[in-house]
Amino acid sequence: MGAFDRIKSGLPGMDRLLDSIRMGDNVVWSVSNLEEFTFFALPFAEQAVRDSRNIIYMRFAKHEPLLPPMEGVKVYQFDPDKGFEAFTVDIYDRITQEGRDAFYVFDSLSSLQSVWYTDLMMGNFFRVTCPYLFRLDTVAYFPVLRGIHSFDAIARIRDTTQLFLDVYGSGMIYLHPLKVWNRNSPEMFMTHACTREERVFRPMTDGVALSRYYQLLEAEESTRQDQNYDSHDRFFSLAKLEYRHGTFRPETEQQILESTMTKDSRLQEMVKNYFTPGDYFKLRDRMIGSGSIGGKACGMLLARKIIRSRIPEYAPYLEPHDSYYIGSDVFYTYIVSNNCWNLRIAQRTDEGFFECAGRLKESLLHGSFPEDIREKFRSLLEYYGQSPIIVRSSSFLEDGFGNAFAGKYESVFCVNRGTPQERLAAFEDAAQSGDTPPSQAG
Repeated sequence: MGAFDRIKSGLPGMDRLLDSIRMGDNVVWSVSNLEEFTFFALPFAEQAVRDSRNIIYMRFAKHEPLLPPMEGVKVYQFDPDKGFEAFTVDIYDRITQEGRDAFYVFDSLSSLQSVWYTDLMMGNFFRVTCPYLFRLDTVAYFPVLRGIHSFDAIARIRDTTQLFLDVYGSGMIYLHPLKVWNRNSPEMFMTHACTREERVFRPMTDGVALSRYYQLLEAEESTRQDQNYDSHDRFFSLAKLEYRHGTFRPETEQQILESTMTKDSRLQEMVKNYFTPGDYFKLRDRMIGSGSIGGKACGMLLARKIIRSRIPEYAPYLEPHDSYYIGSDVFYTYIVSNNCWNLRIAQRTDEGFFECAGRLKESLLHGSFPEDIREKFRSLLEYYGQSPIIVRSSSFLEDGFGNAFAGKYESVFCVNRGTPQERLAAFEDAAQSGDTPPSQAG
């Protein structure tokens, strides 16, 4: 089929409302619960089977399957616990193998937040996956739970996708298109309602029906989380608040360890033996962005705690520790924001490992950081004044059990002199020159 050709969604009434879903469309469904998504996803899959399409269910979440076992639907399993990069590459490779004109149903994007502990990386996953699906003229359905993600993350998804549709299901099914790319009609962006049995979507123009719909919206809004902040920031704010009231739960400590320090169970046990809740919060206060601080930074912090605890007579000889940490999510966001992801994927292959390395390095060196990250860099430099600083790598591979990787990665000395603009430029150059996430400044 050709790009932008019409396809059947399995719901003729919705096809009329949207002027049909087209080849190349990514369709994001903002829902209160996943049952609302299956109302649309199941007819889509059944129609695809009837039309002899190549229909694939991409399974990666712990929630119940969104599609029942169906003859003609291929199911592939993926593991987001492998980390953002490995997981995203696995998805990318499967899409490549399925080729053009494939149809997809994905598990909930919101499940990635609970695995990666941040809305930011969920949005980054969509920003690199959606354009690739579009280039291959596929059709893909994605659900996302409403009201639990930051406005910024949802904006990233909405700006990238072709269709973004709000769904409310409370007896009636309400469908409110918020974005429909490259097509329009006088009634398209109105709220439409249908019964689950009839499945005919009609625009809502009656005042009484609209008032009931708005009551439904108001009731849901009262249960939403603060969407001005990333879920990672909300988690730490709540953990601090609980700690001030005398509570620090084991599951809170485990999430802090996995999201910022290490996933290695042996290192985790050592950290738990020597760190206090206050140590974790001090670490978070010194972090720029979210994600892991890396093996070197984690190892150095743990070593200092061991010395102070086991051989306290040597503690006076330790220099005061005064570092900041750039989380691994900043590294990946930098790559995505500067349109380097496809080049990084190509560089990971046997054929492109050397061929693409130079081009990738040049692209990374000449990119730019998001403005909110740059503002945090400015605060870091204001803290240090004009004292010299060193920007050091802190790779996932460094200082783990059995893999020291000593001296493998680059450290950059910043004299930290000149105007604030010159110092910021020098610091960003140093951060950009690192070969691996994340990094440490101090």
